[in-house]
Amino acid sequence: MKADKPKTIAMTLDGRSSVFVLGPLAGLELARFVPHPPPVYIIDEQVARKHPDWLEQIQEGCDHFEHCTLVLPGGEKIKSLAQLETIYRWLADCNVSRDGTIVGIGGGTILDLVGMAAATWKRGVNFVALPTTLLAMVDAALGGKTAINTAGLKNPVGVFHPASGILADCGFLSTLSLGAWRDGMAEMIKTALIGDPRLFAHLHHSREQLAALLSSGDAAQPVPGILGSLPWSEWIGQAAYVKADVVNRDFREQGPRRALNLGHTLGHVVEAWSHETDAPLTHGAAVSIGMAVVFRIAAERGTCPLPTAVQVIELLEACGLPISYACPPPEKLDKLLASDKKASAQAGVRWVLPRKVGLMDLEGRVSAAEIRKWLD
Repeated sequence: MKADKPKTIAMTLDGRSSVFVLGPLAGLELARFVPHPPPVYIIDEQVARKHPDWLEQIQEGCDHFEHCTLVLPGGEKIKSLAQLETIYRWLADCNVSRDGTIVGIGGGTILDLVGMAAATWKRGVNFVALPTTLLAMVDAALGGKTAINTAGLKNPVGVFHPASGILADCGFLSTLSLGAWRDGMAEMIKTALIGDPRLFAHLHHSREQLAALLSSGDAAQPVPGILGSLPWSEWIGQAAYVKADVVNRDFREQGPRRALNLGHTLGHVVEAWSHETDAPLTHGAAVSIGMAVVFRIAAERGTCPLPTAVQVIELLEACGLPISYACPPPEKLDKLLASDKKASAQAGVRWVLPRKVGLMDLEGRVSAAEIRKWLD
């Protein structure tokens, strides 16, 4: 059977072309986005171990030179200044020039880090992203944000540097762990909530199937048969379209793009706090908690219909995602909120609060008392 033709979504971000390609052969489009081969590759070690043959095909389809490849572990801990320095030294050894291309292959943390390296090496070189997790396909790879963690904070150092090509192949998801599926669902649900009521309705309607696949099990193990059970490619395409449309209209996050922070203001707080404990939260889990809290707050205020808040929490729980968390101590909560990278000296911390599916208040205010009430 002939494979479906890849779907494309074109964006112009800060005057630069950025194209999202979704399909079973998306990786073979790489040469389109590498004007001066050979590129260099930075690959998540799990992807390199689980998909060696397909990675070799992708690389050979782009160039026939000896491939300069760096394999790194994934995970939030790699988004550090020390790891960035390691990449810089490797780029120097590979003699990557100003017109070179860096290809990042992995999940959101790898792409954040590699994008940051591409943005700053020789004052910015071409970057191509091959997202291999659900979270990266629907969120992290699109929109041009790159960042690392430092000073005990989540993503305080970063730049805007969009990938020229984002090549998403659902085949990589066949080996994705249960925990990574859950993380991706948090971002997919968020994207549906801010911009696609039909996608949210479809996800909520499918919650029993999602629960059967995602609500229990070993988070470190893959989910057998998951790719053939639900319309993942369709859902990923719909979510990617929402994010692409938002960032295309507001690349620098001066207005509509702030909606993408739904659940993230509190999510980043509890994520950063959890990394000081013995049970660190994943990014998706933290965002899920943040969304559950803001929907509870909005429902209590009467600014969002209670049935909508109930549906959101039902869907998060069906996907095996947490909806509550022990509140940090008051002084720590205040410090982490004040350090939110999206806060401004004039406006302070602006929360994204839901009014209904598809409509967000981007200038919301939330008190510490409300957080403490609805977080625990």
